[in-house]
Amino acid sequence: MVELSHSYLMVAAQGKSLDWRTSIAVAAIPALASVLAAIIAARSARRAKKSEIDAQHLRDLEARISEKKYDVYKPMINLLKDILNQRAMSEDEFKNLVSEFSAWVTIFGSDEAVVAFHNFMQATYATNTPPAILMKLYAEFVLSARRDMGYPDTAINAKHFLGMRISDLYNHDQLAKVEMPLADLCQEVGWTPPWEQTSAS
Repeated sequence: MVELSHSYLMVAAQGKSLDWRTSIAVAAIPALASVLAAIIAARSARRAKKSEIDAQHLRDLEARISEKKYDVYKPMINLLKDILNQRAMSEDEFKNLVSEFSAWVTIFGSDEAVVAFHNFMQATYATNTPPAILMKLYAEFVLSARRDMGYPDTAINAKHFLGMRISDLYNHDQLAKVEMPLADLCQEVGWTPPWEQTSAS
């Protein structure tokens, strides 16, 4: 394009008339540039539209997964609430609800939520698990479910959650320590988590 323009200027400076083909070519340059710009703009617009569609598709998928997670977690959260409220419940009902939840949380739950539920259930299966441990693991599970369902940056802690249900949380000798790291709390109450116990060979 630069060379063509230069040739055009040289011919004009010498007072010679341009070949008609050269004139058409020179005149066509701005039109060609406009066409190329339009093609590039159209392609960019299509890419932007595709990115927008992809982003919307991703948002829709996340919304559906979030809704499914709500459906998965709700029965277990309600079950734990009923246990705290000391609602009468048969062993079969409890086992069925736990089994149903376990099947789905392993599919839809985050790694953190699966581990938290595992730890909580292992503590409930163990004999003589201190109440402070059960409450801490219960709170950790609920908070991990909260993060999994859409509040990944939640800043509430176990006491914020348990304090809604336990009136003497801050005065109780053991329950007041639920914010301690699990390893420290286990040492404090003299309890070894089942997942840390080594079986005798």
